Amino acid sequence: MQKTRGAALLAATALAVSGLVACGDEGEPGEASSTASPSAVGGESSSESSSSSESSSSGSDGEAAELPAAAQKKTKAGAVAFNEFYFEESGRALTTGKTAHLKQYGENCQACDDFLEIVKEATQDGTRMNKNPTTVADVSAKERSDSGYRVELDIKESSYYEVLKDGSKGRTADATSLTVVTDTQWTNRGWVIRDQVRTQ
Repeated sequence: MQKTRGAALLAATALAVSGLVACGDEGEPGEASSTASPSAVGGESSSESSSSSESSSSGSDGEAAELPAAAQKKTKAGAVAFNEFYFEESGRALTTGKTAHLKQYGENCQACDDFLEIVKEATQDGTRMNKNPTTVADVSAKERSDSGYRVELDIKESSYYEVLKDGSKGRTADATSLTVVTDTQWTNRGWVIRDQVRTQ
């Protein structure tokens, strides 16, 4: 049973963003819960390199990281910072097994919920990954007609391996690169991801 759970955990990151729930057309995330169009309108693309993977907002081992101030702003840059935080924290969840704090950031997002459930099930027996493999390499955002943002992230996953409950080394996952697009919306509690889909 442990090998099955470990395999699921190794695949969790890729599954979460590989179109498990691809709700939009042509690699676009689906429409938000409002009645607005899912297509991007206007807005400029803003590429920004992420240097926040090792940011001071990261919690110590086993603790949830605090949402950075930049990710709490109702701006394009805020939506970008929020997505960087969310995906880097999702990667860190592979090392801690802790996902409760991420639930609030993926409101009505089936792909987000699926990832959190896979991590929860795979780590309940004590299996963890040896490190956070996730780095957000590049991000761009375009305003949507529903006042949200279409955020595109280039994500690099470094190679990593399972650390089994007894401390021994389990399976290894190879390095990979992903492009993910999210439908990011502002709510009365701040930014949330309504949908995500892997486009590459």
